[in-house]
Amino acid sequence: MFPIPLGWLRKVLLLSVAVLASAYVAPAQAAHSVDESLLGAMTLEPDSLQAKKTKSVLYLGGGERSPWFHLGALYALEEYKIPVDSIVATSWGAWMGALWSLGVSIDDIQRLMMDPYVIEHLGVNSIHAKTEHDAFSLPVSVDGLPSIRQRFSFYADSTGNVYRSMHALVPDTASIERSLSRLRFEESLYRQRGTYRIPFTLLTCDSIIENPLYTDVVNSLPLAGNENSGELCPYLSFPQARKAQEASLIVVADPVRYELEGNAELRTLKKDVLTKLGDVQGVFIRAHSIRDTSRKSMIQAGFSAVEHALREIIPIVDGRREYSDKQKSEAWFEFNPVFDSLSSEHHSAVLSYWNPKDTGFIAPANFAYSIASKAPYDTISFNLQSDGGLLIDVGVHPTIDVAAGGFGSNVIGANAYGEVSLNYVNQMEISLTLAGFYGTSSYGFRPRLEISNLINRRWKFGFGYDLMKLRFLKAFENDNIPGVNRFKYETRNDLFLSAKYAIDKLQSVEVKFLFGDREFELSPHAVPEIDFFDDIIVNTSSNYETSPVTQSVCYSLLNGVDDPWFSSKGYAANAYLGLNLIGYGFHQRGPIYGIYSFDGRFSYAPTKNTSVTVGAAMGFDAYRDGHFRFPKNFDNTAMEDRYRLHIAATPWSSDWLDPELSTHGYALLRVNGGVHRQGFGAWLSLAYIHDFEDKATAKLNSNKFVFEPALRYKYRSFTVYAGLNRVVDTESFGDIKDLKNYRYFIRIGDYNLF
Repeated sequence: MFPIPLGWLRKVLLLSVAVLASAYVAPAQAAHSVDESLLGAMTLEPDSLQAKKTKSVLYLGGGERSPWFHLGALYALEEYKIPVDSIVATSWGAWMGALWSLGVSIDDIQRLMMDPYVIEHLGVNSIHAKTEHDAFSLPVSVDGLPSIRQRFSFYADSTGNVYRSMHALVPDTASIERSLSRLRFEESLYRQRGTYRIPFTLLTCDSIIENPLYTDVVNSLPLAGNENSGELCPYLSFPQARKAQEASLIVVADPVRYELEGNAELRTLKKDVLTKLGDVQGVFIRAHSIRDTSRKSMIQAGFSAVEHALREIIPIVDGRREYSDKQKSEAWFEFNPVFDSLSSEHHSAVLSYWNPKDTGFIAPANFAYSIASKAPYDTISFNLQSDGGLLIDVGVHPTIDVAAGGFGSNVIGANAYGEVSLNYVNQMEISLTLAGFYGTSSYGFRPRLEISNLINRRWKFGFGYDLMKLRFLKAFENDNIPGVNRFKYETRNDLFLSAKYAIDKLQSVEVKFLFGDREFELSPHAVPEIDFFDDIIVNTSSNYETSPVTQSVCYSLLNGVDDPWFSSKGYAANAYLGLNLIGYGFHQRGPIYGIYSFDGRFSYAPTKNTSVTVGAAMGFDAYRDGHFRFPKNFDNTAMEDRYRLHIAATPWSSDWLDPELSTHGYALLRVNGGVHRQGFGAWLSLAYIHDFEDKATAKLNSNKFVFEPALRYKYRSFTVYAGLNRVVDTESFGDIKDLKNYRYFIRIGDYNLF
């Protein structure tokens, strides 16, 4: 035996422990160093396929969340410079592969994936997507008077047979969003304006397409209406047979340990395809398991799957490749709308909804939502062309609405309401409505005809007629209306004409004409004996026939919801200038006097469930006879109040003709706000009024205050508004606390008959 020096033995033992420790604690580091050594041995080859002995083919398939997994895999392929000589893809893999083969940088691909019109549909199977409409919900009218409404569209085939179908009352937002999403997928490919830099092959349900058209790629995606989507046939993309000199890189987003999703049919299809992977030759880029399926985790999973497969990939591919030659993906600045699929009678009307000032993707989005809100239009589809032309097809069919409902209040009682309307397009939009109501004390027939797009979208012409008899409930008369201001009934035969011009999205000007024929019957209590020395006009008649003629110009500025009381945001301003002539009796004419008014408001929402509206208004009517005078037409206080201005101080003030709010001149400040959620709300309205007219019959002085606490419920056109109302002045301001003197009211429906 040879003596062993203790110092040398100590060094050997320490070295052995170090080697064992390094082998135990850092296998990943060792593998990474091996991969780096393998990568370093691979030479960078020029971007040429002729010099390659082995052709590397990247296979990209579909499935839930597959685009995000593919994104991570593409990041890793570029990071490690793994050459890809061609791409074969289907479903979501087709879109990802087509963008990459066109030379779009992966960062730009990720930006496209985060687009709001893409991200909601990306990785989702919506082939059989349904409408958002609930077949079991009540078809309540969207606006107007409370009613149940049925809308019918009529279609005619080439043989002249006419068919009827139900039509939605509100735009199918889900369908519009899907249509816009499909357009965005098309636009993301067309915006590159180039050819495939890496040869690209598309797998469809019935064919294999080399260098496919962009429309073929989009048609392979699992979007609504794509019955030949890759999700329904190949689902995964992999080589059908072993090919010599081919290195197959097969990306599978579904991990080995994975619970399949989707309906029973799709789960069976996926399970069948996944079981065949054992017979496929190639390198699988696939995770073993994925616990977190968020976007970031799926991207990381795809990147890691490539890293784990590097030991298999590197030996079978030729060289390495730089992916530095990338182009930036820039969206289209402007679309060129093409309506060649439309008939001549529909072309101009549909074209008018396209705003030439809109650019980018805002243009088709604004077009889709604006036209879908009109009754004659239903389906909308977009088809982008390589030259920038956007083929637009819109379903335009005559529609008939039949509605039945009711409205009323404790002022005019309950009224049944019915309506039939026809909406038709032929060079212009035509809407004819025949509506009527019948109640406990009133009735009315109100036909309306509106013609839009006669010259362009900015013009609208209206014609209307009112045949009505209006009467307050006797119980309301006895409790609220003074004896000198009572009507037994009022009948109307009024003709309306109007022409409205939209200056822009916010402003409009409207010219109105009214030719009236009205009769008023006063109740016996309206003709008392009154002393002349009381400076009060004596009522001398119980029956009046009048023929008002009004010409007016109205200017409107509106930003937000067109609701003067319950809007949550926006602002509005309205100016009114009119000339009024009241004829009464036999060949009697009052003075021609002007009506001038202005109303402005601003609404905002301090929180999600609260809103406040602040407004100001003023108005007066007068004629010039040396100096301005208030008009006087009748020898009856009730008739004088009927043709005075009526102040809209609170939401309920327009429901009846309060003598205290009837004047020839006023200024108004008002505020109303409320707390609301899901249609229910509690509201408080306050108003201060300065009356410029010293009216002898007024019980209150010229400075008046209106208080109106109320509860409200709204669902579409169905509204219920109930509460208390009180009008006081500076002298009786303390009576606000006396609830016994408040007027109780309840109103169903938003209407204005007076």
